[in-house]
Amino acid sequence: MLPLIQKLLLFIVLMLVGYIGSRRGMLGPDFARSASKLTLNVFMSATILYSVVNNPPVMDGGELAWSLLVAFLVLALGYVVSALITRMLPLSKERAPIFELLVSVMNPMFIGVPVAELLLGSQGVFYIALQNAFFNLLLFTYGVWRLKAGDRGRLRLGDIVTVPLIVTVLGVVIFALRLPCPAFLKDMLGAVSPATMPMSMVVIGASLGRVRLIDAFTEKSLYLVSALRLLLMPLLTWLLFLVLPADPILRSAMLIVSACPSGIIVSILCIQHGKDYEYSSKGILLDTALSMLTIPLMAAVLL
Repeated sequence: MLPLIQKLLLFIVLMLVGYIGSRRGMLGPDFARSASKLTLNVFMSATILYSVVNNPPVMDGGELAWSLLVAFLVLALGYVVSALITRMLPLSKERAPIFELLVSVMNPMFIGVPVAELLLGSQGVFYIALQNAFFNLLLFTYGVWRLKAGDRGRLRLGDIVTVPLIVTVLGVVIFALRLPCPAFLKDMLGAVSPATMPMSMVVIGASLGRVRLIDAFTEKSLYLVSALRLLLMPLLTWLLFLVLPADPILRSAMLIVSACPSGIIVSILCIQHGKDYEYSSKGILLDTALSMLTIPLMAAVLL
């Protein structure tokens, strides 16, 4: 547990670097957007592939299919529960879909991958990478539809087919067919993937730089978001695994994902579709800050 706490303290320091750098104008207004693209498309993709070519998990086709199903069920659970709870709350028409997405959409790549790599190794990263395909599919279909309810607009294929998704599919193919990886490529991936964690944390901090810390802690409804996202979701996932057989590392990886804070992508989508991005950014900032306390708690209790 001590290594996890130390790693999360490092997360906080790196996020503060990004946050302060953004607030002081040292990183520039476009840093978060350009750096997030670099992190997702290069560093994160390298991490996903490296999890496949470096000590891949031992499983047959049936076990791979079951792992994919489990990853989907865990993700779908969050969407169903958040949709039901949101519809029972007295939220405004404008904020209801944002509230729902803040609860259902976690941050598996920027938070889940570094934590899984620390606690579970490359096999844990592999399982989270498997879930990435369903993450994009649900977010950019139901998630965007929910956010745009009443608006005009069409779903673009490019919203779903991202570089991490392509790399994930490629990784599954490499794993399923047991394709060999050249030594130089493996060494290259191993050299690039360690940049994922520090870049992810700096990007998170910089992307939240437009929100004052005090503002995030004064919005009462967002504390309910945090309670649902950081406490209820991992507990429900744990209950799901009481009846759902799964490999211990797969189970742990999915529990880590379910304990992650709200994803920054929610705020990005709010900006793109003209929604209340300040509300979403406050929620993400509060969630991310509180997750530094709840992730080790959930890890100690549930893993």
